[in-house]
Amino acid sequence: MSPPPRRLTENPTDIRKSLGHILGLLTNYKLKLTLTIICAILSTAFSIIGPMLIGLTTTTIYNGINLILNHTGTIDINRVTMLLSIAAVLYIFSALFNYLQSWFLTEISTDISYNLRKQIMDKINHLSMSDVDSNKRGDILSRMSNDVDSLQVGITSTFSQMLTAIITIIGVFIMMVYINIWLTVATIILIPISFIVIQVITRRSQKYFRDQLKYKGKTNAQIEEAFTGHDIIRVYNQEENTINSFNEDNRKWYEYEWKSQYLSTLSGPIMTFISNLNYVVVAVLGSVFAIQGVIAVGDILAFFQYIDNFSRPIQQITRVMGLVQTAMASIERIVEFLDIDDEENKSKLEIKDMHDNITFNHVCFGYDENPVINDLTFTVKRGEKIALIGETGAGKTTIVKLLMRFYDVDSGAILIDGVNINEYDKNSLRSLVGMVLQDTWLFNDTIMNNIRYGNLNASDNMVVEVARKSTSDDFIRKLPDGYDTVLNEDTDNISQGQKQLLTIARTMLSNRQILVLDEATSSVDTRTEKLIQKAMDKLMENKTSFIIAHRLSTVRNADRILVIDDGRIVEQGSHDELIDLHGVYYNTLHSQ
Repeated sequence: MSPPPRRLTENPTDIRKSLGHILGLLTNYKLKLTLTIICAILSTAFSIIGPMLIGLTTTTIYNGINLILNHTGTIDINRVTMLLSIAAVLYIFSALFNYLQSWFLTEISTDISYNLRKQIMDKINHLSMSDVDSNKRGDILSRMSNDVDSLQVGITSTFSQMLTAIITIIGVFIMMVYINIWLTVATIILIPISFIVIQVITRRSQKYFRDQLKYKGKTNAQIEEAFTGHDIIRVYNQEENTINSFNEDNRKWYEYEWKSQYLSTLSGPIMTFISNLNYVVVAVLGSVFAIQGVIAVGDILAFFQYIDNFSRPIQQITRVMGLVQTAMASIERIVEFLDIDDEENKSKLEIKDMHDNITFNHVCFGYDENPVINDLTFTVKRGEKIALIGETGAGKTTIVKLLMRFYDVDSGAILIDGVNINEYDKNSLRSLVGMVLQDTWLFNDTIMNNIRYGNLNASDNMVVEVARKSTSDDFIRKLPDGYDTVLNEDTDNISQGQKQLLTIARTMLSNRQILVLDEATSSVDTRTEKLIQKAMDKLMENKTSFIIAHRLSTVRNADRILVIDDGRIVEQGSHDELIDLHGVYYNTLHSQ
């Protein structure tokens, strides 16, 4: 039995856990991270020494002016020049190491984003069909694009600024103590208030950042649905309902984004106020100490610069907390998706050929405990064409999904050549099956490459040959660029019937032993249906085929027709045999 599908949820962000995930990503880049930290330390250290040198310069000039006024000396120009030259050199080296720090950090964050996108794409390709069906595509795409981008910005911007801020605070504190311990005490006494403000704001705003990303994903899902189904929306005049639904989620997105950004920026003005208080305290105390001769005038000027250098990192931390919180919410959503278990594929036994038959033996199955297939038993011989008909929801498509192990049966067994398909490697099992569905899937590329998708090693001549067999060669050659015609993003520059013929050609090129034709002619006109039916007859030659159809005209030539109702076979036989029964098939045929 398959495990229950994993639905992505929106749980409160665990800050410690989120930071652990981010640090876990960074540990893969130990060398570059070490170089980044070294560059940050050197850049910050050089910039911290600068104000001290400028303060000494100011003191030298001040003392020189006093000597001039007292006619006892002059300004020591050589000392002033030397101090300013050293300060300039230090600031240049500070800028250089700051550039190198940004360079290494950008490389780290970009590589993390690159690898995360690869992991998410790999995860998508290895999810079970139940997990794919139970989650919205728009939300998954939002995690792959928006959340990865937010994480990259968070690492690039916040790590650099947080690291620089912490080093600056430590270095500036040392320099302030060196100048005057009492001025330092008066300055830092207000710092605990700053951190309390940051902590309170972070705690209050984190849930809003999580909800912001949640509704961002929901809004993206709605946009994606609106684009893919815009013709249906217009046909049913549902524009207003669609807009109202979009506006509701968009309003929620706006509401939570506004609250998160407001709270994260609220700390800025508070920190500015605290910083201004520090200026007042230092100005008063510094004046008293200068009069008493305890401190030099240049040291007061240097201390003012250090106050700015001390308060600026704290303000910097508060400003980037919004990015930090977004990054933490993003990594939680990314990890939540990556933590979904891959589709189980325990067996390594490969199946390369089908020699005898396919048997459904008392198969039962349901989605989320809602029964769909009930005690289904039948056998399909090699090369036999089996048609499955019945009302919508009868379980026809589910039968072939079980055959390909998109889902595993709840009870009973499906056997190929007497071996339970659960014993086979899923990939090798699916390599036996080719599909032509009602919803044609083609991509934005040339017609040649779309057909070649069935066999990437096929030559151009092989592609043209299957196009002829599928009767699609005629319309292809009438196109302006022939086989080099590029299908647009929505593949609506050719008709629905032409798209279906291309999918038949693609399946024909894959040369699979088992074919599934699921409502392949349901969305085309009668004339095109006959053309497609001719192509499908070519496709099904010597193949074991399952034909799912509502139009009974497409199943007349099947070797056997199974009439499915409520997951059970209620009638079976050839077309003529079922007509003679005067049962469900007979009544359905005459009603059509």
